[in-house]
Amino acid sequence: MEDILYVKIEQNIPVKKRALTFKDIATLYCANKDVVQKLEQEIFYTLPKDCQQKTMFTIGKVFEGIHKVYPSIQIENIGEKDFIVDLEEPDQKEKSRAVEFAKAAFVSLVAFFGAAFTIMTFNEDVSVSSVFDKVYKIIMGTAKQGGSILEISYAIGLPAGILIFYNHFRRRKIKNDPTPIQVEMRTYEEQVNKALISTASREGHTIDVN
Repeated sequence: MEDILYVKIEQNIPVKKRALTFKDIATLYCANKDVVQKLEQEIFYTLPKDCQQKTMFTIGKVFEGIHKVYPSIQIENIGEKDFIVDLEEPDQKEKSRAVEFAKAAFVSLVAFFGAAFTIMTFNEDVSVSSVFDKVYKIIMGTAKQGGSILEISYAIGLPAGILIFYNHFRRRKIKNDPTPIQVEMRTYEEQVNKALISTASREGHTIDVN
């Protein structure tokens, strides 16, 4: 009986090296374990030094590489037809525990003051200016005249927070019970991946069979 190889590839694959094996880019399954073990050690593609961070491939390129090793094997694709390999340069220095604690403390402070501000504006019938006036008077002891550092910080922090929130810096594994924000971020990531794949295909930058 002819062996059947099942190939499953995700839409976006983060890697930290340029010499990519089939194990790096795909999940392989075959009743013949020797086939999988051999393929996982084979080089699928080597990213050139001048390549961009994101490189688009088609499933045909994967099939071509597999058939070079096993010309007569039957392949079933159960994953994506087009996918992105995202090269992540390894960090030069490991992050210290102090930096991690500082980040955790910063996020905790932002969450604390953000929740406090939300509660105050809710109690003031969503009147931000009224909240700023009362906070200024409590801290400074006098009524606020005109604009203050609160309005300036709010005007700068709001758009900056929106830009940082929607910018895609790093991927994070979604655990059980994802929050609505995590769901929206995954939807956004999927749309970005599809746009990158579509653009690369139209411009002829997708790596396909030779």
